[in-house]
Parts: sequence; structure tokens; C-alpha cells
Amino acid sequence: MTTSCRPFLSAVLASALALSPLPLAAQDAADPPPEAQDLPEMAKIEQAWNRGDFVTVRQGLKVLAEETGTALAQYRYGRILIEGRGGPRDPKGAALWLERAVEQNHAEAATLLARLYLSQVPGGPERDATRAAELLTRAATRGDAQAQYLLALLYQNGDGVKRDTDATYNWLLAAAEQRHAQAQFALAAIHLNSETGDRDEGVRWLRAAAGQGIADAQIQLATLLDTADTPVTNRAEALDWYRRAAESGHVLAQRMLGTRYLTGDGVSADPQEALRWLGQAAQAGDAGAMSNLGYAFAAGQTLPQDMTQAALWYGRAAEHGLGRAMVALARMYETGTGVTADFDTAVALYTRALETDDGALARVELGRLAAAGQLDGRVAPQRAVPWVLAALRAGNAEALTWLEARAEADDPAAQSALGRHLLDSDEAHRDEAVALLRSAADLGNGPAQFALAGLLARGDHGGVPDYVEAHKWYNIAATFGHPDAPEQREVLGNLMTPEQLAQAQAAARAWFEADAERGPALGGN
Repeated sequence: MTTSCRPFLSAVLASALALSPLPLAAQDAADPPPEAQDLPEMAKIEQAWNRGDFVTVRQGLKVLAEETGTALAQYRYGRILIEGRGGPRDPKGAALWLERAVEQNHAEAATLLARLYLSQVPGGPERDATRAAELLTRAATRGDAQAQYLLALLYQNGDGVKRDTDATYNWLLAAAEQRHAQAQFALAAIHLNSETGDRDEGVRWLRAAAGQGIADAQIQLATLLDTADTPVTNRAEALDWYRRAAESGHVLAQRMLGTRYLTGDGVSADPQEALRWLGQAAQAGDAGAMSNLGYAFAAGQTLPQDMTQAALWYGRAAEHGLGRAMVALARMYETGTGVTADFDTAVALYTRALETDDGALARVELGRLAAAGQLDGRVAPQRAVPWVLAALRAGNAEALTWLEARAEADDPAAQSALGRHLLDSDEAHRDEAVALLRSAADLGNGPAQFALAGLLARGDHGGVPDYVEAHKWYNIAATFGHPDAPEQREVLGNLMTPEQLAQAQAAARAWFEADAERGPALGGN
């Protein structure tokens, strides 16, 4: 398979290479060499490890590594030096002992040393991806699953080796077949996220990774099973996987599970379970869970209605930057529900929400206030135009009246917004829309200039295409900074004769000369 798995693997590369402590005995996949098994000192060291006496562990491994020279002792001593157990961290010394173990073909030592070369641990060796790739290849070919997985990441990223998607896939497969959970998850992503992937294989590997407790795999499997009308849809099983991920501490799963119990989606509504899971996610800092708790207390359906609690949770979500919570809290301040009415705070929250992913919600609310005259004296009318347009598109009748009044007052931003709205919503008002766009364009409104140019180029203004006039307006809009105008001007210019281009450029110069004499106008977007 040659499909690139870069989006998934790049995200896990850093965490996969992070050096983390593991139980001394559990990390060794292979049995220790016979000579190590027969050493009573090693048995005592393992007993000390199990009771947490790492000073004894460190001292004992040092003696064994120096006196016996066994690869197992060298590897274990190198690892405890990296982890800093029983004494200071010593990654440089660890590298020396791991190199000695590697010389004796100890696969796990090669893998750990490779991680050291990739991790740039303070005090350790300089990062050397090429050397790491050599070490991982050595361990991977001997069957070390962790080495196979990490080597796949290097091939995927072209780090220390030439990028090779076939090698990436093959090493992932080798690791996955040894039940390496992250490799299984990566294989699932390749199959499920590429056009040439095998969906059945993707689901199989996703189930394998989820079954080994990979929380991200569990929630992705749950989402897949929860999607309606697919060959694998099974909402009951999806709920089980959401629960497994939630119980392992996955915050998104906790929020989703709590929301299910809140809304009764696929389960019987249960206020205690809703509070349990949403509360855990909120405690972990999940703004979505906080906002959902705000909604739960405001709606008063599964939970008792408590507007004070609703405002509290919306406020916490807003503090975490969630736009929809800002909008909900702003409404409460606007109406004095659950909080003391404070219009200034409401407007400030709506305005702050404009900069979030939920800015569209805030624009509608601010447009509603502007259309009702409640922002008069607070916000310049031309700034409010896009908000009022959003409110109009959301069905606010006052917004249309407000835009019409501003357009009649020769506000170019209002003329532009109203003209574009009429074009999108009512073919019968095309002539009126074109007239509004012409007026706004002539007054220097860039969006109107761009829209008018498009109409003229296509002949959608009620006549035949007019390339000269269209090029003129694209040229003017480009000068005013419209991001798409330069490209459209070039495309149109390729369809025009030299004479037409000269006419269009002369017309643009004439417009700029007239505009300079006219002085500044409102303009705006």
C-alpha cells in the first residue's frame, strides 16, 4: 500500500518517542539469558524493584553490568540511568551501556538507544535520526514490535531514512500482527482514511487497538459504529465503546457519554449519569462539557431547571474560550436571567464570541440588536452591516428594514450587503440588486466591486457579458485588497483582446481619478 498515512502518524510521533519509565521485568519481551537467570544477584535486584527500592536496584545493576558484562544487565542498567531511579539521571552514561548491549545483539537495548537518539534528552547524545534508524532496523528485523512501530514512523516522516510509504505500511503491519496497539491504530487510520484503503481491514485493526485499551481508538470506533446507515452501524455497541473510553479517562468520551444521558440519545435519560460524566469532563477542563451542563440546567428537562447554575457553567465555558457559551451567557445578561441584567456585559460577550469558531451565532445576535436600534451610539453602523445581514439571513424581519434604510442613506456597506442578499434570495429583484451593487462599488466598497465584476463577466446583470467593465471592477477591487480579485482579473484578462484590456485599464484609471476628487466614503465589508 502506498497511500500516505502522514496526518495520523505525524501526530503520534512525538509521544511514541517519549521516554517513559516501565516496570523493570515487564519491559523485557524475551526471557533473560540463562546466565542472567542463574545469578542470585539479579533475582534480588528484581525483588528490590518490586518493593520500590531503586537504590538497591541501581547499585546491583551497576555491579552486574561491570562485572558480568551480560547484555541484559547492561540494558537494564542503561534504562535505569535514563529514568533516574535510585540516583540522578545519566542519559550519556546510559548511552554507553546500551551501546555495549547492542554490540551483543540485544534488541530492546537497540530500540531504547534509538529512542534516546531521537528524543534529545538533556545531557544525552545529540539527535541522530540516521543512527536511530540503523538501530531500529537492527531490532525490527529481530522481531521487536516497538522497534518496528518506531521505524514505520521514521519511514513515514522521512526522518533518518528516505520517506517510503510501502516500508511504513509493512513495518506497521509487522508490529500490529504482534499486537502492538499503536501500530494497530495506525493501520486502521491508513485503511479508513484513504481512498484505496480496505474498510473492513480498517475496522478490524481499529477493533484490535480499541480492545487493547487505546482510548482514541475506542472513541473512533464508537463514532464509526454510531454513524447512521453504514454497514457497521451499531449504536448499542457504540455506547459500550464510549463508556470504555470514558472510564479510562478520555475527556471527549466523558462529555459525549454524559450528553447521551442528558438528552436520552440511544439511552434512557438519566440525570445522575449525565452529571457524573459531564462533571468529570468539566472538571478536566473540557469547555464543551461545561457548556452542556449550562444548557442542561437552563433547559430543565433531564435536570431541574436552575438558571443560576446555568449561568455559572456557561460562564466557566466562556472563560475557556467557547463561543457558543459566550453567546448563551450574553443572552442571559441581556435578559437578566440567572444573573443581574447588564447590557454592556452582554454586548461585550457577543463581541468576544465573534472571534471564536461560533462567530456566526454572535453575528446573528449582534445583528438582531443593531436592527432593533439597541446598538445605536455604541457601534458604527457600517461595522454592524455584516451582523445585520447575518440576522436577515436568519429570518429577522427588522434586519431587512434596517438595511434598506441604511442603503437609502447611501451607506455603501449596506448597499453591498443588501444587493448581495437580493441576488441570493430573490431573482425578481435582480435589477434592484445590480443597481445597489453599482452604487456601492462606485462608493468604493470592495465586496460590491468584486460581486459586480462577476455579474458583468458572466452576463448575469441582465445583459451580455461585459469583459471591459468587469475587468475594470476586478482591477479596482484588487487595488482595495480584495483577496480573490487579482486571480479573477488575470483569468478574465486571458479572454480579452489587447484593445479591451487597454480600455479596461483606462476605465479603472478614470474611476480612481474621480474617486480622488470625491473624497473618502464609508466603504467597508
